[in-house]
Amino acid sequence: MARFLKNKQASQGAAPGSLIFEGRPKMKHSILQMVQYNGEFLKEENLSSFHNIESYISDEQVSWFSLYGLSETSYLEQLEKACTIPPLILEDILNTDERPKMLEDKEHIFIITKAFHFDAATKKTQMEQISLILGRQYLITIQESDHPYFEDVNKRLHSGVTKIRNYTPDYLCYTLLDTLVDSYILNIEKLGNQIEQLEEQLLTTDKQVIRDIYHYKTELTYIRKNIRPVKELTTRFMASDSELIHPRTFSYLKDLDSLVTQSLEALEIYYTMTSDQQNIYNSNINNSVNEIMRVLTVFSAIFIPLTFLVGVYGMNFEYMPELQYPQGYYILWGGMVLIAVVMLFYFKKKRWF
Repeated sequence: MARFLKNKQASQGAAPGSLIFEGRPKMKHSILQMVQYNGEFLKEENLSSFHNIESYISDEQVSWFSLYGLSETSYLEQLEKACTIPPLILEDILNTDERPKMLEDKEHIFIITKAFHFDAATKKTQMEQISLILGRQYLITIQESDHPYFEDVNKRLHSGVTKIRNYTPDYLCYTLLDTLVDSYILNIEKLGNQIEQLEEQLLTTDKQVIRDIYHYKTELTYIRKNIRPVKELTTRFMASDSELIHPRTFSYLKDLDSLVTQSLEALEIYYTMTSDQQNIYNSNINNSVNEIMRVLTVFSAIFIPLTFLVGVYGMNFEYMPELQYPQGYYILWGGMVLIAVVMLFYFKKKRWF
């Protein structure tokens, strides 16, 4: 399956709002978990469905629902009915190639974003779509796999000494986005370390170097394609006038926007670096070829007069000077060697090699 564009055959011709999963399933069965908390208590529970989730939502605490796995679309059908989520939003959530964005209505804020992990061993980037639905006193997160992207947030919740336990769910939403953006920077740094290590090999003619440069350049392009729209997302988040966002959260959103900018700048720097490395490698190859051609040209230039002399004395005329001279052969050789030495000395003086 293509990385930059996903296969759309499953949804081709389907009506808008059809709940069809587009992508490669990363889990056979979906898992639904819930965490409820406030400043005094925290409760975790595994749920079998989204039916009756309104019974878990209260002004007394924040409810965080986490759905892992998208292959079982029945969960989103239940969510559509339980929380009156527009079908077009759910369709976007199931389309794992959806561009990161933020949408909102009177009751919800919908965020679709990306998480990625760069594996230094395989030199490959694994991308995953994560969706967040912010409502009154609750937050729903939906991801393709059960990868613990938010493990640090869970630890902070369990520690008890944290703002999350005392703030509204919009702050939890910000915290999750901040965790994702922090991981952007960490993974870009890992990829950047691999790119910087190539600098030591640029002056070699090993073909593996140019393969690695091209590979890293492709990985950066893939990351840019998925991460660049996150900047638009955070900008719109900051400009929102939704009642679901507490005024104190906006100062944190500004910091989040700054981190996204930092991530994008790092991507651009490393992309430019790979382009420069590619140019340096190609220049080195061209210089090596030029050095070889220079040496060959010197030898060719030396052999031109020698070939002329050999050609003259190789003609089949019966009467030619010096043909009967006893030392003629040695004189010819001496003359040719002298010509070669004089030409080498002249080329060296001119610094032509």
